[in-house]
Amino acid sequence: MFAFRTLCLVMYFIVAVTKACPSPRPTIALVLTGGGARGLAQAGVLKQLEHAGIAPDIVVGTSIGAVVGGLYAAGYSGSEIDSILRNAHWDKVLSLQDNTRRETMFYAQKTEEDRSILKLRFRDFTFLPPQALSSSSKFASVIQEYLWRSPYNTVTNFDSLRCRFRAVATNLSDGRWVALSNGNLATAIQASATFPLRYAPVRLDTSVLVDGGLVANIPTEAAKELRPDIIIVVNTVSGYMPQTDLVDALDLATQSLTAAMKQSDSINLGAADFVITPDIPDYSTFDFSNAAAIIDSGAKAGQQAIPKIQTLIRKAQIRFNSDSTIRRTPEQQDSIMMSTMILSVVLNASPDLTGISAVDSVLQEMHGRSWSSNFVHHYQWQLQRALHTSGWPFAFVRSMTYDSVAKRVTVWLDGGMLNSVQVSSLRPVDHQDIIKEFTINSGSHFSIDDLRNTSERLRSSELFADVEMSVVPASGTGVNIVVGATDRGNQLLKIGARTDNERYAQASFDFIHQSLFSSGVRLGLHGLISSRIGEAALNAELPRILGTLWTAGLKLYAGFKEVWTYERSPRSTRTKVITDRTGNFSEDRYGLRLSAGRQLERNGIILAEFRYEYQRYQNMSAKPSDPYQPITTVRGVIRWDDRATVAFPQSGRMINLSLESGFLTPQTGISFTKVFALLSPVLNLEPFALLPSVQIGAADNSLPAAELFSLGGQDMFLGMREDQERGRQLVLGNIEVRYRLPIDILFPTYVSVQYNLGAVWAYPEQIKLSVLKHGVGTTFGLDTPIGPVKLSLGKRFWFLNNPANVASEPLLGYFSFGVRLY
Repeated sequence: MFAFRTLCLVMYFIVAVTKACPSPRPTIALVLTGGGARGLAQAGVLKQLEHAGIAPDIVVGTSIGAVVGGLYAAGYSGSEIDSILRNAHWDKVLSLQDNTRRETMFYAQKTEEDRSILKLRFRDFTFLPPQALSSSSKFASVIQEYLWRSPYNTVTNFDSLRCRFRAVATNLSDGRWVALSNGNLATAIQASATFPLRYAPVRLDTSVLVDGGLVANIPTEAAKELRPDIIIVVNTVSGYMPQTDLVDALDLATQSLTAAMKQSDSINLGAADFVITPDIPDYSTFDFSNAAAIIDSGAKAGQQAIPKIQTLIRKAQIRFNSDSTIRRTPEQQDSIMMSTMILSVVLNASPDLTGISAVDSVLQEMHGRSWSSNFVHHYQWQLQRALHTSGWPFAFVRSMTYDSVAKRVTVWLDGGMLNSVQVSSLRPVDHQDIIKEFTINSGSHFSIDDLRNTSERLRSSELFADVEMSVVPASGTGVNIVVGATDRGNQLLKIGARTDNERYAQASFDFIHQSLFSSGVRLGLHGLISSRIGEAALNAELPRILGTLWTAGLKLYAGFKEVWTYERSPRSTRTKVITDRTGNFSEDRYGLRLSAGRQLERNGIILAEFRYEYQRYQNMSAKPSDPYQPITTVRGVIRWDDRATVAFPQSGRMINLSLESGFLTPQTGISFTKVFALLSPVLNLEPFALLPSVQIGAADNSLPAAELFSLGGQDMFLGMREDQERGRQLVLGNIEVRYRLPIDILFPTYVSVQYNLGAVWAYPEQIKLSVLKHGVGTTFGLDTPIGPVKLSLGKRFWFLNNPANVASEPLLGYFSFGVRLY
């Protein structure tokens, strides 16, 4: 029995030596080139290398290579990276549209954003010209979220990742390449992959960074600086586009950059010990539609290269072992193993982090291993993966120490509680502007959703671009969140435009000064002009009083709206009704509105509003003009809108409730009471959307003509002209079914059918449900970057009695192009 136990102990030591105290081996640097969509093949190569047990000690990447390499260095496996890139929605990731989500804007911001198609930014009235077609914020936010989910999400020193990592970018300040080695990993990857003109450069301190492929598309020089023993290059650089494909400015810019990049390709490839070049068709830089096929091409090339790479490594190992300065005798191996053997493991952590089965399993695996820097690195990765998958997304290994006398390892785990919020020294912004948007409190644990929501709120504030949020260990315990961003200026000009068959050509602008004199006051000037509607307004708003959700605002305004009136034509029959336009009236008004209330999260608002206004309802053919009449009212308003888009929403709901009544009306003025309610949810049945809605309005008989409810128009009741019927009582129900076509006609394409039921009445005693009118229609729509295009057809009908029949009006056509401006 004693002999058997002795034999088992000897065998245990032998296994421990072989797996825990390996001989020094040559370091391998994996160089991942640029190449745009072609670079997805690198994920396939990486997966095959990992399956063969070939793990790089160093990864250096340019452009798409920085994306693939950065994910690997952050702790993702080759198979996980394959899945991420294969299943990504690349059309959305690479979208040129602003990444600011409508749901993260305050209600007043939504109103301005909905009528905007172009934004121009200023700093104290100095124009800040756009630096590219897009800020790449969508791409950056996608990368950032994956890195927040990675095992090394609290690491900012790229030498302390799973392997040493460098993201190579081009510094436009001096025209040279720079190997980024620390900071926010997502920002480094973004800088390396920022294609000039298409995406705005990344600014870090005095550096202006763009795609590393401009000067180091095959970054072997950056790899050589880290002194590896073997350099393996995965070459996915693009070739020249054929002359027939050079059809637009972006293609020409891409070809020009390709020509510049290729000047040094042969030299950089010559510096490699081995080059893997996947056989990939000539996909263009931004053609990610064949992601799966490209990744598979890389996997095939990687599999074919493995035997040669293994031979290369064996030869390097022989040369490595022949170096007498590092060669170990068996006796030395045994001595090292015995002096660093781990016999026990002690966990030092808060009670919340003890008893986690995945963590306990990793700790148990440490027994019998040999202490080394590789041991620390490997088990830090394993423990952090275990913590994150167990519901502690930002917990980390704060330290790991070894007691050589007791043969004991002590592991300190930190749960990742927030200590403080700090501002990046390389991308500084105002700390107070950051804090008021934070949803995470100091002294609390937080989730990836919390970080995402805060990041989106910072973007939606209109103050910052390229928002980065790094989670870094604090001194002592906990973590700090370090925020950096690019200043977007303090003034913003938003321009909107629309043309339709009711109001013809229309244009609007909003000039907004953010935080006037650093007071938090938002000052805005709004203008809208067309032949049938116009408005000018000056707004002063305090969106968040003392950083709370309480809000107040003042608006001075003047405007007009031309209203066409319609009557039944003498040419009509009992069942075929024709309406003729019979008059032109103008709603003219000027006055002020003073409001105060509270924001309801980000999507709603509750307000008490005081209105003092002069108005008239003027017959445009009458002379002389009618005088203005003063009105003074107080109104209570509740509004909610969490739709992601306005033109073609797929989810969310809109609620608008108001009660308005005359208050302190002068003797010469007008007093009335008016109630309005709108409920419009959107039910997501992708690719369908179901949009029911109900509107109800009621007012007393003293409601002036300029305040009447209207019925009709493309956006309200298909089959009726805009403002075709007006009254003091309104009932309207709509239901629309919309379908997203599987094939886009240049832009996302939709078709819908709609049914309407409603009517208006001049006085309450006239209300009869039997006179409700029906409407049916269909709409074809395109969601373009400069506003929706909608083509509609609609027909109104109603039922007759004595004798029973159906009356109808002619089929009406509608068109609109652009955003709704009022």
